[in-house]
Amino acid sequence: MKLSECPYCGKEMERGFIQCRDGVYWTKKKQFIAALSSWGKGCVSLANGAAISSSAVYAYKCDSCKKVIIDYFADDK
Repeated sequence: MKLSECPYCGKEMERGFIQCRDGVYWTKKKQFIAALSSWGKGCVSLANGAAISSSAVYAYKCDSCKKVIIDYFADDK
């Protein structure tokens, strides 16, 4: 399900991208070297089809709440 309405305030969100040269990952702990985030225990790639590699992900931004929401494909290691 693609977002268009903010789940916090109900206002419309704008679709865009979050990009990083080395991929976009969620990790439980901050990595000492960001480029090694993909090696973190329990890391999850946030790749969601925005790019062939994991260097860009679609994200939805709410100007009212100052929140960014990312839907990701489950790509557990």
